[in-house]
Amino acid sequence: MVEFLFIVFLIGLLALLLRRDRRRRAIKIAVIDGSNLLYWKGEALSLQPVHDAIEALVAAGYRPCVIFDANAGYLVAGQYLDGARFAKLLGLRAAQAYVVPKGEPADPHILRLARDSGGIVVSRDRFRDWSEEFAPETASDRVVRGGYRRDKLWLDLPKDKVA
Repeated sequence: MVEFLFIVFLIGLLALLLRRDRRRRAIKIAVIDGSNLLYWKGEALSLQPVHDAIEALVAAGYRPCVIFDANAGYLVAGQYLDGARFAKLLGLRAAQAYVVPKGEPADPHILRLARDSGGIVVSRDRFRDWSEEFAPETASDRVVRGGYRRDKLWLDLPKDKVA
């Protein structure tokens, strides 16, 4: 059932992205490890790094998708939040945010979406437990690191390859 829900989410996201790309340019997907980014700014947990990353990724030409652990809503709002409610908080379409089911790690969902979409992953996680199963997706050119310098977000986005 969980796999089915994730597949429905993935299909919905990809359909949305394909419909919105009327100019036939390559779609660059950025899968954000939402629960990881909650801890990027200072000592206190905050949704601000996720907002900032979405803004930076859109400006760089990416279509962001955020995946959260099941407990993320409790961390930021004191209650369970589903993907649609996170999407609303983040200014995204419902298909661009997903909360994994309780008891499941978000990492394989994040890496599977990156694999299926050819996208990058925004996280400080090194995904060591998943590097064998998702070798291309955990490579240094696919996992984008980031953080804050002087209260401004930076992301180590890949440079576009010139043919």
